[in-house]
Amino acid sequence: MWAFDFDGTLSHLVPDRHAAALDPECEDMLRDLSADTSQVVAVTSSRTLEDLKSRVSVDNVILSGSSGLEWWVPGGHWIGPNGRARERLSKERKRIVPGLMKVEQIPGVEVEDKTWSAAVHFRHVAQEDRLLVSRELENLRTNHGIALHYGPDVAEIQFIPESNKKLAVQTLVKLFGSAYSSRDIVYAGDDQNDALAMRWVLERKGIVYVVGDRISVNGANVVESPTALARAVRKRFARTQAMGGDWSASHE
Repeated sequence: MWAFDFDGTLSHLVPDRHAAALDPECEDMLRDLSADTSQVVAVTSSRTLEDLKSRVSVDNVILSGSSGLEWWVPGGHWIGPNGRARERLSKERKRIVPGLMKVEQIPGVEVEDKTWSAAVHFRHVAQEDRLLVSRELENLRTNHGIALHYGPDVAEIQFIPESNKKLAVQTLVKLFGSAYSSRDIVYAGDDQNDALAMRWVLERKGIVYVVGDRISVNGANVVESPTALARAVRKRFARTQAMGGDWSASHE
């Protein structure tokens, strides 16, 4: 079972997030993994499901948007939050959005509304104003109990605090992983949200890859880029296949 973050993991980070695209070697890697029907392959992102679908178009790959709240399964099946969750979302947004609007008034800040979460981008904020951004975000965390995850020049706010990449991987295993042991899980990512999933996978003797140097997770394999990740995954998959599918033999 393979689960990959998108931004910074399967795609190179770019100044314009709207221009993010699959690294060519990662796309080929996903295609080859998913062509083997014995493998479960998923891409999970804090992007909305529709946004993610527009960027990952590989047959037999499961897509998870909004950090595990929305799912698209090959064959056209959609799985998403129920009415109770949507009602809770509405209440949380009414509490939190006014504070986000205050943060957005800081010059250079851009708030991206993803419905179930919001990304506060501060790439274009002057260095002397970044402390103010951090202070306002921490005030939101303290006053409203939000989940706040940092990535490169961005902070991700989860309106439903328990929705994160850990939830995404747990849901993936629950929905599609009954035939797999915990040691069969491989997860790759690059930010604090991904680190939550990585630690959960490592606790279950799975395998994780950190892409780049933006986070540090004990027990993780580290690769420098999406391209390097694709090559490392191909190598691991080939070694596992040569061992007759024995994942314990592929643990580094």
